[in-house]
Amino acid sequence: MLDHTIKMLVADDSPATRAIFRQVAERSCSLIHLVEVTNGRDCIKELSRGDIDLAFIDVYMPEMSGLEALRGARYVGVRTFVTLMSGPDSDRFMDLAQQLRAYEFLRKPFGIREIEAIVETYRRVVGPTKVLIVDDSMTVRKIVQKVLAGSIFRMDCYEAGDGTTALAFCNRFDFDIIFLDCNMPGLDGLATLDRILLRNPEALVVMISSERNKDNEMRALKRGAAAFLHKPFSAQHIDAVLHRLFGLRVPDLAAWSSEPPSVQPVVPMPPPVPSRPMALEPDDIVWIENPQE
Repeated sequence: MLDHTIKMLVADDSPATRAIFRQVAERSCSLIHLVEVTNGRDCIKELSRGDIDLAFIDVYMPEMSGLEALRGARYVGVRTFVTLMSGPDSDRFMDLAQQLRAYEFLRKPFGIREIEAIVETYRRVVGPTKVLIVDDSMTVRKIVQKVLAGSIFRMDCYEAGDGTTALAFCNRFDFDIIFLDCNMPGLDGLATLDRILLRNPEALVVMISSERNKDNEMRALKRGAAAFLHKPFSAQHIDAVLHRLFGLRVPDLAAWSSEPPSVQPVVPMPPPVPSRPMALEPDDIVWIENPQE
């Protein structure tokens, strides 16, 4: 259940579509304050106020298109959590939607559940996610932090340079996610994983490694790792993993990333969706294979 009021904008000239959003607001027991507009100019005006938490914007609207309104809002620094909407011809807008940092692209017709799933994701995204990064290389830890900073999730990061320090942190704090390197001197990744899960069997530990060894991956997953990521990975890969581990609906827009994440989750993966190239920011994918301290 929502624990605070969310100000939600729906920008669509269709009365039927706006009616669906009214039902969502009614079902929230007054925890969603809905703002309705019917054209692009009013849309950008509302976004520019800076107090809209999340917005659902139709691509086709009178006076100014939804894409133009979102582009204008982004240009002046508005960072609202946005979902774009359109009909079956949405595919041709996907690349631009990603460049404008839209979270999702809903194809009409859609229902209450699709909207509520995005609202639930927003709740989880804006809440703090406490993260522990475990790697014996300080350089690698800083690079992982930089990648995590590009995620849509708000990360509160801690660092540990070895397994023993990681266990000490886990005794003091409850982490939402632990990124644990497989290959470390002393207490290695798998031994650290075993001890973390002995203390807290519900811990979500994502093993990371530059080696592509299927046996090691399966060994880690069988011993309780929640997922396995190969270096190099990007913020998009992190988002895909966290959606699944937190039980959130994975946005369709994520399927248009330039490359799928190399992940071995503990839940069955859906069939792969053909990918298309997207315009990535320079900082989205950063890694060095042999970092020097």
